Amino acid sequence: MSQPRIQWDRRGMDEIRRLPPVRAALKERAEEIAGRARSIAAAEVDDDFASQIGVVEEIRPSGRAVAKVEARRSDAEGQEWGSSNTQRRRILGRAGAVQPETILRDRSNRQES
Repeated sequence: MSQPRIQWDRRGMDEIRRLPPVRAALKERAEEIAGRARSIAAAEVDDDFASQIGVVEEIRPSGRAVAKVEARRSDAEGQEWGSSNTQRRRILGRAGAVQPETILRDRSNRQES
């Protein structure tokens, strides 16, 4: 038996991307990442740095809704990537690392038909 063929129609995607439930899901995920980033920052840098990590929502020119985690302190770039006098910590990068449950479930034991 053949598998059904799915053909994605991009018409209407801009509207779907801006729907409140989609934006709410993006923001919820970004808030989870921001919480992990604040915990890492408080442990490795200080509470002031942790308090300046937040979520910013925007609509890109393409129509795609985005919720991103930002560190707003002036030394945030140095904390993330390192500099001549700051150790590279990758606080946001580590907090946003892909978690196993966010990827397709394990299908290694799947039976081929």
